[in-house]
Amino acid sequence: MRLRKEPEIRLKMAALEATLPWETLPELFPDLEEPERWLPLLREHAELLAATPVQTTTVKGEEVVARHFAESLEAYRLAGAPEAGRAVDVGSGGGFPGLVMAAVAPGIEVHLVEARKKRAELLAELAERLGLSNVTVSGERAEEAGRGPLRDGADLAIARAVAPLPVLLEYLAPLTAPGGTIAAVKGSRGESELTEAEAAIEALNCEHTATEAMRAEVGGRMRVLLFRKTGPTPPRYPRRPGIPRKRPIA
Repeated sequence: MRLRKEPEIRLKMAALEATLPWETLPELFPDLEEPERWLPLLREHAELLAATPVQTTTVKGEEVVARHFAESLEAYRLAGAPEAGRAVDVGSGGGFPGLVMAAVAPGIEVHLVEARKKRAELLAELAERLGLSNVTVSGERAEEAGRGPLRDGADLAIARAVAPLPVLLEYLAPLTAPGGTIAAVKGSRGESELTEAEAAIEALNCEHTATEAMRAEVGGRMRVLLFRKTGPTPPRYPRRPGIPRKRPIA
């Protein structure tokens, strides 16, 4: 996919610093090593997204640093900030949080599961342009990925703004290894969705371990619901594509 270059792109990028300067990110995340390496990668990621005709977000330019990059880094931090192993990001869209995680932690094997063809193609191009050799893009639905080579294999499965929690768990749990972590990035309805997901949590061999609010410095609007996978995925899950959303586990 060809990324267009237009004069207004530089103006858009200048606006990104209006709410949260790029240079603030290393200060907010001091445990992330080599910011001189990953910060330019994140800025280039933003520039490439600004240059593509593929729609991946409705977030306006001046909010991108906080809403996408800082929140992705915060989700990674709250999920335990693994530096090795396999991570799966479902519904990665423009690469949040998966590509961001891959940039700051080159030792992680990151799989991006994205069902929309144009977005999957864009993710593959972004990974190549950013030189992220630790990224693999799977252009398929989460239900299909959960019955393929990724099944029961991730140390961390994560998703952001994809589906209600009972549905999301059926996407993520089959991709997670027993003992691994599931991280669901949610807004203010996270706690009520947790109650609605009790049947799914039990059926998918998961346990809720914590709900962590993002720091006010990052925005404080989101929280990360954390789960541990307690055993292998039962054979009946995930169900056929589309069924989890139509008939959530209850």
